[in-house]
Amino acid sequence: MDMPYSLQTLPPEAIDILRYYTRLNADSAHSDSIVEGAGLTDRGFGKGIRRLVTKNYVVMSSDQVYRVTDQGRRVIAELKAFDGDTPQKNAKSEARFVRRHLVLVTPRVLPASESVEIALGFEEANDEEYLNAPANMLIRLAVINGEPHRPREASFMLTNRRMQQSFEITAGRFTQARVRVEVCQYRDDGDDFDFCGGLYVDLPVSLDTSPQAPAAYGVDVILKEEQ
Repeated sequence: MDMPYSLQTLPPEAIDILRYYTRLNADSAHSDSIVEGAGLTDRGFGKGIRRLVTKNYVVMSSDQVYRVTDQGRRVIAELKAFDGDTPQKNAKSEARFVRRHLVLVTPRVLPASESVEIALGFEEANDEEYLNAPANMLIRLAVINGEPHRPREASFMLTNRRMQQSFEITAGRFTQARVRVEVCQYRDDGDDFDFCGGLYVDLPVSLDTSPQAPAAYGVDVILKEEQ
């Protein structure tokens, strides 16, 4: 079944917003709920909602609350029919690979034998990095010449929005410590994971325990998304 022409003229972000309304079973939703429920970035939401408003499929009924019009309900009905009549593929299509930027923020100099907090996070996805569904991720962090010497792990769901996790590390009484980060993605069966990338940073260690200015280090990692 071919997608109706009224839907073919819409960008993918607008289709995602309409699909969110089909799951919502309501005519009105706040922009924050739409962004989260449709899995869009703020930029993607803006692109999609502008086209829907231009087409008179939705209108802003109050501050950041968008209501589906009669014309919009007809288009949503067409989308439901299309999604319901489209046969499911027996085999998975070719995977899509998505690049996301990982950022590590640490003090420029680590104090010896004193714990400090560092941050690991992903920047908000741009349009090319858009994920159709949250990715089940694992971060491993370890410190050479410090603690945690054995990798410390943290699992999380990566969406298209900015996220951050904090860790505590302690450098030993050495001249330098290496902070090492690995990023992995769980496979669909949840029993195993694939390595996505990572980084390491060699930081000087000092006996001076006064607060140090932070520094940010970044690297791109590659996620796999089945189509």
